[in-house]
Amino acid sequence: MTTHVLVILMLVLGMCVLFSAFAGLIGFGIARLIKAPVDKSIGWGSIAALSFMTLCIALLDGVIMPLVT
Repeated sequence: MTTHVLVILMLVLGMCVLFSAFAGLIGFGIARLIKAPVDKSIGWGSIAALSFMTLCIALLDGVIMPLVT
């Protein structure tokens, strides 16, 4: 693997982390919007973030890696 490919993969992974955090904030905000307690809202936000990160890793492994290698 060349340095160019590794840089692209690290950028994609960084974007996945950023979008995962954004999905977690949306999940937390929706939970607080429906008047859930803060501890439940944190749980819902973290589940949203982790599920989105799982989706990103699956896409990275199944789609992005074959395209760049």
